[in-house]
Amino acid sequence: MARLKPGSWAEAIIDAVDRGEVDHATRSVLMIDYMGPSLDTTIYAIGNGVWLFAKHPEEWCKVCELPSLVPSALNEVLRMESPVQGFSRLLTRDYDLDGITLPAGSRAIAFYGAANRDERKFPNPNTFDVTRSSVEQLAFGWGPHMCVGQHLAKLEMAAIFRALATRVKRFHIKEEVRNINNVLRGFSKLIISVE
Repeated sequence: MARLKPGSWAEAIIDAVDRGEVDHATRSVLMIDYMGPSLDTTIYAIGNGVWLFAKHPEEWCKVCELPSLVPSALNEVLRMESPVQGFSRLLTRDYDLDGITLPAGSRAIAFYGAANRDERKFPNPNTFDVTRSSVEQLAFGWGPHMCVGQHLAKLEMAAIFRALATRVKRFHIKEEVRNINNVLRGFSKLIISVE
């Protein structure tokens, strides 16, 4: 077995399996579900934010002039470029969705990226506006299935963008390559220069 950092989530999962509290077959799923998303999704969210600010320098200027806009700006980044575009859910009971019955036992995909561009909730949804109230964006899901790590991700993002706001006047995209993925939205390569 690989060495695990004492006190880490991975160690806690392995210990729970060893104690019989978690089924051995569930171990790898838990490792993927709890540890994997905390890496790629946060990295993609930060990259997506830098990309958006490079594309919309006037919005970056607002953040630099008023750093208290960072939380609002990050919610807008997450709304515009949700790192997780959709997530599958198993229906435990019949559900009526605008007159269409989704039967129990079927799977439904909640498309967070599409919901975050719904004009009924977000007027002018394709406009990037760091002053918009996007606190109800769905990049982390909603309700009982909301991402357990969202507060850590937002804390990390806020720390990075606050630091950048004191040091970077402008971002310039030198090269961008989108990651091709059915679920995650981000860049496999994003080369930026800064002023």
